Amino acid sequence: MIVDRITKIGVEQRFGVPYGPRQILDHVLFLTVTRNKGAAFGLFQNFTLGFLLISAVVLVGILIYYWRLPPGDWSARLGLALVFGGAIANAYDRGVKGSVIDFIQVPHWPIFNVADSAITVGVAVLLLGTIWRSGRSRLG
Repeated sequence: MIVDRITKIGVEQRFGVPYGPRQILDHVLFLTVTRNKGAAFGLFQNFTLGFLLISAVVLVGILIYYWRLPPGDWSARLGLALVFGGAIANAYDRGVKGSVIDFIQVPHWPIFNVADSAITVGVAVLLLGTIWRSGRSRLG
């Protein structure tokens, strides 16, 4: 995921690790640059090899499932593409640097990055598409 790489390189070179928090948007958005060796919410620190193996299995599973989707299922295709791109980006960081750079901070939420956002939005698109399809099948 190109946007993720560009943003991570940019904040790392411009600000360094660690950095912040620096308020970007009035009490809503902060720039806080940190390295995360764990998963979401900082869980499972130093499980890098395990995360890489899990990522590989998930990525292969997404590829297999993606090619079996009906051509018109745009929500599943979009959702899986976002999850795939985010997973590749974070796996690249873990494999090359041993950790992921996180830098986006909002109140009451762990610090995250663009790849994490892509994964989250991708899962939301998958869920909404599933709900939409199930609602249509009940109507028709």
